[in-house]
Amino acid sequence: MATARCICGSARFLFSRPASRVSCEASGQSLLPAIPSPSSAFRHRPVTRQLRLYAGASRPYKGGNKASAKTSSSDENSDDKDQRGYDRRFTTQRDIDRSGRDRPPWDHEITDPQIMVIDNGSAEGPLATRYVLTKLEEGESLRMITPYVPANSENNTPAKFAVCKIVNKRDEYERQKQLKEKKKTAVAGKAKTKEMELTWAIGGHDLATKLRQMGGFLNKGMKVELMIGKKKGGRAVEMDEAKDVLNKVKEEIEAQGAREAKKPEGQVGGTMRFYLEGVKR
Repeated sequence: MATARCICGSARFLFSRPASRVSCEASGQSLLPAIPSPSSAFRHRPVTRQLRLYAGASRPYKGGNKASAKTSSSDENSDDKDQRGYDRRFTTQRDIDRSGRDRPPWDHEITDPQIMVIDNGSAEGPLATRYVLTKLEEGESLRMITPYVPANSENNTPAKFAVCKIVNKRDEYERQKQLKEKKKTAVAGKAKTKEMELTWAIGGHDLATKLRQMGGFLNKGMKVELMIGKKKGGRAVEMDEAKDVLNKVKEEIEAQGAREAKKPEGQVGGTMRFYLEGVKR
C-alpha cells in the first residue's frame, strides 16, 4: 500500500481501508495516500513507439528570457535577440562555421533551448534540450544533425528547430571509422596526376634525374603529363639533339611498362605534350 506522512513528522496513522483516507494520530490531520512518483509510473508504462518516452508535448519556444531574470546576461541576450531576430542560444550554420569546429555541437555543447529529437528512427519535439540530456543512457550521445533555421519574413517561412539524433557512441565511432577508411581507399584508388616539364636543351645529368622521377611516378601507377619545349632565352637546339631527348623519354616510358593515354601533341623541337599512365602494381 502507498505510504503517507504528516507534516508533524509522526509515523502513527490510522488506516480505515486500503484505499480510504488516512488520519494522523498525533495531529489529527486527514491525509490522502501518497501518489506514486511519475518516475516509477513511467518505468512501468508500456512503450510501443519508441525505446524511451519523453515528457508531455512542450510548448513551442518563442525565444527571449524569463521576465524575472533581470541580470546582465539577460540584457545581453535581449540585445542580441534584437539584432539577430531570435534567441542567441539557438545554433545556426553560421555559428558552426564561425566556431572553428569541423562538426555540429554534441551533448552539452548544444545550447539550443529546444530541439527536435530523432530516437530509434522517429522524430519528436520540440523538446527541452536539458531534459533530453537527462534521458540519455550510459554510452549514448546527443548529436546535432541539422542546425536551427531562423524564420524568414520575406518568404513567410517559420523557424525550424535544430534536429538532433541520439546515437550509441561505440556504434557511431565504428561507423565514422568505416567512412574514413572508405574515403581513404577512394582517394588512394584515384590516380594522381603529376605535371613535369623538360627542355630540348637539357643536360644529360639533369635529363637522367628527370626521367628517374618520371619513372618513379609511373611505377606507382600515377598519371604524368610531360611537356618538352624550348627554354625562353636559351640556346638553339639541333634537331638531332632534340630527337635524342625524345628517344630517351620513350625508352623510359617503355621500361616502366606505362602507356600513352592519348597521342602526343606538338612537334619535335617545338612544344610537345605527353599524356602517360602508369601501371598499378
